[in-house]
Amino acid sequence: MKYENAGKRRVVVADDEEGNRLFLTFVLEQEGWEVSEARDGKEALEKVLKLRPDLLILDYQMPKLTGGEVYQHLQLHEIKLEVVLISSYTELEKLALSLGIVYYLNKPFEITDFLKTINSAYERLLC
Repeated sequence: MKYENAGKRRVVVADDEEGNRLFLTFVLEQEGWEVSEARDGKEALEKVLKLRPDLLILDYQMPKLTGGEVYQHLQLHEIKLEVVLISSYTELEKLALSLGIVYYLNKPFEITDFLKTINSAYERLLC
């Protein structure tokens, strides 16, 4: 079975913009998620390795390590979790697909789209 955290939905929100992190944390907590925040790519990688969340909300353009670099490190460590890549990067779809990331959202995004995307990613984890 792929899924190990039965009953607990845990997520790391990695974004260097504090306002984005706080807003996404608020929304996710309202939806029943246990949320940890990361301010940069290095902290995101450390938190994922330590906490083993179900889901990673990953900004692409961050200091210390980009979202792409974080994802590549996770792949090297064979860490299996669902990732939602978020960015204002103009070719985000192409970037996400080149990394092998299925879920992505262009900033700014509607909260309904965000919730639909994270729920789809979480459901995929359960399969």
